[in-house]
Amino acid sequence: MRLLEGISVRVNQLFIWIAGVALVGSMLLLVTNMFLRVVYVPFGATSEVVAFLAALITAFALGFSQINKAHVAIDLIVSRFSTRTSAVLESITISLSMILFSFATWHLWLFAGRQMGRGVLSETLRLPYYWLIYAVAIGFASLVLVLVVDLIKSLRRGDKK
Repeated sequence: MRLLEGISVRVNQLFIWIAGVALVGSMLLLVTNMFLRVVYVPFGATSEVVAFLAALITAFALGFSQINKAHVAIDLIVSRFSTRTSAVLESITISLSMILFSFATWHLWLFAGRQMGRGVLSETLRLPYYWLIYAVAIGFASLVLVLVVDLIKSLRRGDKK
């Protein structure tokens, strides 16, 4: 369990670092483009690059956000249940989330393969973007890994209490 949790934390620390670099890059690109708009000619395709970076930022922040419980949780009703009942409900929720994000990961991976096979390019820069879809799928897979760790913890918590 400790090994799996350690791998999950390390992978998601790397991904949040990449997301942070992408966020800073996006900010620098936008600020530079605004400045150039005033004094010279702005970059072309800024919106496309920022959209690519936003996809990376979002996908690579998912697992880290789950580790730190940085999402909205409404436990108004669940908090009134016994610890065992709330652990069971938490396990069910995590299991359903794992199924959902596993399907999303798998279908994104398949979609990226189809885009690569067809040679689909982005509209403005005319760059292949299947790599971005693969990256988003990997970000979702890192979330699934965190959910697996959370499910094991939840099941252990339910057994202890």
